[in-house]
Amino acid sequence: IAHNIRIVRINMKKIKILIALTFILGFLSCSDSFLDIKPLSIFTPESIYTDETGFKGVLVTLRKNLRFEFYGQVGAIGCEIISSDMAIAANKGADAMHNYDTQLLPTGTGSTYNFFELWDVAYNQIRNANVVLSRIEKADIKNETTKKEIVAEALFHRSYWYYRLVHVFGDVPFLSKEYTEPKIDFYTHARKTILTKIQEDMNVAVLSLPVNVVPGAVSRAAGYHMLAKICLANSKFNEAVTAATAAINGGNSLMTARFGQVASDPKYNVIWDLHQKENKSLSNNKEALLVVQDKYGFPDAEVVGGTNSLRRYAPCWWNNYIKDPSGKHAMTDASGNKYTILWGRGVGYVRTINYYNYDIWKDAKDLRHDTLVNWFPTEKFVYNNPTSAYYLQKAQIKYSNAKDTIHCWFPFPYYKIYVADEERPLQPYGGHSDWYVFRLAETYLLRAEAYYWLNDLQKAADDINMVRNRAKATPVTAAQVDINYILDERARELYTEEPRKTELTRIAFIMAENNKLGYSIANFSTKNYWYDRIMEKNAFYKAGNILWGTNVYKLSPFHVLWPVPASAIESNAGGVINQNIGYIGSEKNQAPLTMIDNNQ
Repeated sequence: IAHNIRIVRINMKKIKILIALTFILGFLSCSDSFLDIKPLSIFTPESIYTDETGFKGVLVTLRKNLRFEFYGQVGAIGCEIISSDMAIAANKGADAMHNYDTQLLPTGTGSTYNFFELWDVAYNQIRNANVVLSRIEKADIKNETTKKEIVAEALFHRSYWYYRLVHVFGDVPFLSKEYTEPKIDFYTHARKTILTKIQEDMNVAVLSLPVNVVPGAVSRAAGYHMLAKICLANSKFNEAVTAATAAINGGNSLMTARFGQVASDPKYNVIWDLHQKENKSLSNNKEALLVVQDKYGFPDAEVVGGTNSLRRYAPCWWNNYIKDPSGKHAMTDASGNKYTILWGRGVGYVRTINYYNYDIWKDAKDLRHDTLVNWFPTEKFVYNNPTSAYYLQKAQIKYSNAKDTIHCWFPFPYYKIYVADEERPLQPYGGHSDWYVFRLAETYLLRAEAYYWLNDLQKAADDINMVRNRAKATPVTAAQVDINYILDERARELYTEEPRKTELTRIAFIMAENNKLGYSIANFSTKNYWYDRIMEKNAFYKAGNILWGTNVYKLSPFHVLWPVPASAIESNAGGVINQNIGYIGSEKNQAPLTMIDNNQ
């Protein structure tokens, strides 16, 4: 919304100079010909959004901007994972998000863990999509199929970001068209109203999205995957099954055989192949539904700094907290050190907890937890500081302060987060790589969840086992399937890919709206499944008194929804954007709108 509200600042000095130049030109000219405008080019919306090329340029921008949360130090997906049952922020900085009661505020959350970046990026993307949807009817596009494909992808992007917004911020304003002048009278729309709208949009979009696309573009299967998520959020479980089935039967398949650059090396397995950067966008990777692009050395497809996946997800093992038996610093991140290159220079911006690190890995056969190549247990660390008398001996945490393990000592899925770093090869942070947004494994788990809500536990188990069988894990029985098991399987399969907080909140809303397990919409901000699951699984938040840096780890039930940025509310002087319950400003809320039209 902030992108639709502009305060024009006029530089009076420049205006005076222009006026003076005008008078000079007037005196020097012997005719009025100097008044004729002969521009070399005019880049205005009216000149750009006229044909297929102009609109496809907007689609490229929409695709590029899908990348933001998967790259950089923390990203929106990192903020989501630490706001869930899976992880915490191990960073010790003052703005590291530990205590949600005191740090998650409408006025901001700091620069490292920027919880409001999602709001800004989402509405920027929605604006771009609306440019397409508002202008394409007047465009000179002769091919009707091409025109429908452009509209369909724009609808996908708008739906994608509204799906995220309503599960992070709840009720938010719905922008149904492009605004070409400042607007400060937005009103909040009800979450369910928005979900109904984007379900209708995606029902239309999937019919026109192309089956085969270039890497980074939105395929029909990706559209059906998105539709399945929206149908689940709307408690339309049969429709979710139909949409997920369409994605599954749309020409894609789980990768169960070796493929890609190291397919002939018996050291590795298909799980490894699936997550290597060289393989994610391969044409024979039939599991990939939507993959954002990051190619080193190609300016149009290169994200500044790359994934930072090691910096974000790996422990700060090199910190001087880790001591050898003599009490000396025994680990080093020195540039060029063999183990620095092998392990990466992790910082632990996202630090997984025992639930993910140990509790869900009871099956020794599961390839996703294969410690030979895929999983990196702490037992693999050795003292890598050549100055230590214990150099290359197995590192042990018992000689260090136990509390320092928060930052420096935890296992991680090496196969997912180790990305060779082209820019920092001797001290890698995590280099450039494409990244999965949607993958068919998740589609099966979405359909399994829909079957669960429909009480068809055998079909739910069958879909879960499609994923487990590929990982060589023991199949689950129908009797074992419940929502907690489905979330455990999502954790095993989709860590670093799924926006975990969004999916937990979606499930919390389903339970509340259907009055399951004692939950209800009436008291959603004080009792919800999101909070209860975190309190069950995440020992740091459950304790409520673990101090790390300047703040303890703590959150409350109302944090199921993040605060709407105060800047968006305050700059909207002519309307009302609601604040979520629990945050300052919610006392001014009005009933959200339940209808969407082009006047809002």
